[in-house]
Amino acid sequence: MSYWEFGKKNGLKGTPSQFEELPDGRVVTQPDAENPAVLNDDQIAYALRTSRQARDEFDTDFDALDDESQARLTTLIEQNPRQTALQKDEQKFSDEIQSKGIRSIPVRTTGPKGGKLWRN
Repeated sequence: MSYWEFGKKNGLKGTPSQFEELPDGRVVTQPDAENPAVLNDDQIAYALRTSRQARDEFDTDFDALDDESQARLTTLIEQNPRQTALQKDEQKFSDEIQSKGIRSIPVRTTGPKGGKLWRN
């Protein structure tokens, strides 16, 4: 099963939805009637940012998509580079958190409360 399989459909397929303003001022999303997007852009960006498997399969599946889907996803990535960039793997991410916590502990090396040398 592919990461991007959603309801027996490829979640990357589809054209962007259009935003329509109603007479009362509300804005609603109207999916394309002929080729609606299976997953919305926020869901795709989140998966690309948090899952290495999603990123790998995205790169593999991209060429097999139709032109409209490729254009939608290309625009998504170009307009949101930080939201679609893959975060570091889990080990590096947790190591950075731990080292940041350790570096934030104040260590006194001089003065009345720290840095005393023991002499025999």
